[in-house]
Amino acid sequence: MIPDPSGPLGGRLGALRAAAGRETLGLYLHIPFCLDRCTYCSFTTTRDRELQPATVARLRREIRAWGAALGRPAADTLYLGGGTPSLLSPIELADLTADLRGAFDLDPLEEATLEANPGTVDLAWLAAARTLGWDRISLGVQALDDGLLARLGRIHGAAQALEALALAERAGFRRRSADLMVGIPGQSLSKVIEDARALAATGIEHLSIYLLDLDKACPLKAEVEAGRLALPTEDEVADVFEALQAELPRLGLAPYEISNYARPGAESRHNSRYWERRPYLGLGPSAASQMGDLRWTESGVIPAWIEDRGTPEIQELDPAEALAEIPLLGLRLHRGVDWGDLRNRAGALNLRPLAEAWEARLRGLEKEGLTVWEGDRVRLSPRGMLVSNGILEMFV
Repeated sequence: MIPDPSGPLGGRLGALRAAAGRETLGLYLHIPFCLDRCTYCSFTTTRDRELQPATVARLRREIRAWGAALGRPAADTLYLGGGTPSLLSPIELADLTADLRGAFDLDPLEEATLEANPGTVDLAWLAAARTLGWDRISLGVQALDDGLLARLGRIHGAAQALEALALAERAGFRRRSADLMVGIPGQSLSKVIEDARALAATGIEHLSIYLLDLDKACPLKAEVEAGRLALPTEDEVADVFEALQAELPRLGLAPYEISNYARPGAESRHNSRYWERRPYLGLGPSAASQMGDLRWTESGVIPAWIEDRGTPEIQELDPAEALAEIPLLGLRLHRGVDWGDLRNRAGALNLRPLAEAWEARLRGLEKEGLTVWEGDRVRLSPRGMLVSNGILEMFV
């Protein structure tokens, strides 16, 4: 969405500019292109590469327009996601990077992450990205089993995934992350642990554990619903997560969020801002943004987005909704939530009874071994992390 005084956010641009001046932003760019569509994917992606030049051109205009509208604000994290950002040509990546540096003040930049598919990278592309200043790479490994990867519709094999991690290191990426998926039909507990050990042995600094999500329509969901494939049971998935909770710290990867593990100091700074409810600006089709109590999501219809015809979804959170997001997101973090601070915020908003009701329930969960209170700070216990969805529902 190009910011325009007559557009959907026109009356709020002044407030957004002021918000962007109070705190550094995180910038997310969505690249929607893939060589093929994974069988579990419900994201905004396309295999129509003919749209790529127009999409990149439109994204460049959006970067420049938002930078101008917000007064060239400072940003401390960049994240290039998708889709498959590694399908960008080195020239396209260089153009986007130059536009970001021109439109935003990147002097405070702490981290610049790009996602990549192991089946689409080579040493030259990785070296070009590193030269441009991208210093962290997240590779969608998902599994180190060729049969499971084929079931997921991934275009790479296990050997190629490990090679991509090695090439990224050779290209100068000292911060490397990998994704590992849990809950794939036919996946065993022992294989998940074996894969985690193999990935840790490559020296990666970060590992994200994702549960296969088939909530939305996709080919793999159709296979499961037709009875041709069976998902692991909830107990089997819980066993996997519990085993990973025990094994990954022994491999040097400590948990810092429900699904994320890192070596000391290697936590994802960009993703952490989501859980800390810090401001971010998302650019590209289906990209989400949040500043203050305003949140919007760009159109996910790629041709409409290219022509700036898509209608963004805009939500203004009321004080109770904004307050609820602090524990809803913060309890995902292993350090938990400063409840004393939340109590003070609630008092200032005349919402203390709401905060007290939440606190009573969270203290009750301590008796069940699901929460841990240390003074005024509360966090989920390891067992609480396994059933976090049920606990966090109280804030929705």
